[in-house]
Order: sequence, then C-alpha cells, then structure tokens
Amino acid sequence: MPDFQRVLVTGGAGLIGSSLVEHLVDQGCDVVVVDDFSRGRAENLAAVSDHIEVREGDLEDPGFTSQALGDPVDAVYHLASRAFGVAYSQGRHVSILHHNEAITHNLLTSLAKQPPQWLMVTSSSCVYPDDGPDIIPEMPLFTREPEAVNWGYGWAKRLLELKSELFARETDTSLTIARPFNIFGERYRWAGNFSQAIPMLVKRVMDGEDPVIVWGSGGQRRSYIHARDCARMMHALVAAGCDDGAVNLGTEKTVSMLDLVARIAQAAARDPKIETDPSKPEGRFTKSAEMTRFEGLVPDFDA
Repeated sequence: MPDFQRVLVTGGAGLIGSSLVEHLVDQGCDVVVVDDFSRGRAENLAAVSDHIEVREGDLEDPGFTSQALGDPVDAVYHLASRAFGVAYSQGRHVSILHHNEAITHNLLTSLAKQPPQWLMVTSSSCVYPDDGPDIIPEMPLFTREPEAVNWGYGWAKRLLELKSELFARETDTSLTIARPFNIFGERYRWAGNFSQAIPMLVKRVMDGEDPVIVWGSGGQRRSYIHARDCARMMHALVAAGCDDGAVNLGTEKTVSMLDLVARIAQAAARDPKIETDPSKPEGRFTKSAEMTRFEGLVPDFDA
C-alpha cells in the first residue's frame, strides 16, 4: 500500500469527494480540499473541518489552479467536474466538453510543475458506447462514440483518461483511473430541473405529484451505488497499487426506472400513479457494471 502523508482532493466537498475526504482523514492523511462549492457544500465536510485545509476556487481558472496546486503533495484524487442530469446535457454537449476540458488542462499543467507520487482521476461510465453489452466490462476508448445522451461529458472523460495516461508516463507518476457508474447519496446538491434521476424522482414523489412521470419507456435499467461506497472503492484501488488501466466502480445488479419510482413511493408511504414519457431521452436500455477486474484487484473489499 502506498504511504501517503499529504493528499489533495479536487471536488472534495461534493457527493463522492466529501466521503473520500472523511475516509482519508480516518486513514491519518493530511488532506487539502480544492472546491468551488458550485456542487459541493461546506457542511459535507463538517465532521472533519478541523483536520483539513480548504482552498476555494474554480479549477477552470488557470491562475487559481496553479496557486491551489502549487505546493507538493504525495497524492492527488481528482473528482472535480461539471456534471448534471440528462436534461442539462441536451443542447449543451459542446459547453460541457469545453468546461471539463479546461479543468483537465489546468490540473495537469499545474501538476507537471511538481508531480505527485500518485494521481487518481475520476472518469465515468459515460465513456462507453450505447451499443455495447448490457453488463459492461472495461472496454477500450475511441472505438465508437460515447453514450449519446451524455455525449459531451463522455468525450471529456475519455480525454481526461488519455491525457492523464500521457502525463503519468512523462512524469513517472502512478495513475489510477476509476470509472464510476450511477452514484447516489444524501449529500447530492439539488440542481432543479437539471438534477439526476434519483433526486429528481424522490422530489416528484415527495412533492405529491400524481402521476409521477418517468422519462423514456421506464423499462431502462441502471446499477446504482452509494457515494460512500464509491469513495471507499476509489481509495481501495489506490491502496492496492492499481496503476495499469481503468477500473469500473459499480455493481452488476440493476433496477428499472419504474421499479425505482415504486420503491421510492413505498418508502415515502405514497401511492401515485406512475406514467412514462417515451418522447424523453432514456439513454442506453441497460447499464450494468462488470466488476470482475475490481474484485480481482481488491478481493477483500467489504461492500
């Protein structure tokens, strides 16, 4: 297991990042959090606020990025990105690509001045094509187009992976690439009509909407993992010394959108009618993570 004392986490106040920061503090690391708080929240870090340093600013700003990443650290966990729900992506693929590319460029340019021992970057299952297998293994990039409903974001993450691999070779930095699937958690920050599926559906049920409208056919299936588990899996990969290619983070188990709404309604003691809107995008029909590689790398991981 690599021995890290000082660790920097970009997006460390966010849904996954805040849980990762807590985990790293528990491991005895000296943690620096970089976040612009556009998606993250200060209260997500309340439990460890006395044990971390927070540097607030926008990684799309090269001046801030250079300053925030200016002192040496042993490891960098890069989680910061511009990501919203499918509704936001419609008609905004170019801007999503541009914003995330700016973050990637500024991050790697700044790190090149004092390369860390280890770099972990957060990619996405959006890098995978829509016409692949239902249970998706770690497929190579650039063979087909990324997920259509998140086309710009998928391309941004593909380029993040490629550029990080080039950076790692040229600077002799160990690199871990994580490809999370669908993540949920109570620390998600509401983004209005651009929110992701689970928080959007929870709000519709809790607001008493009747019927509750599900986008697409409703039969589309997704695998979900909690943000806290995702953070633990990221740390486990680095702790295991995984530096030879991307690794899926998710589960093979899936749930349909219709069943997901029914479960939310049951938990909320509500009984709305559930209808579908086939005119709305639903993405690939089944999105499930092949986890053989992760299980081989971290065989003793306790889910």
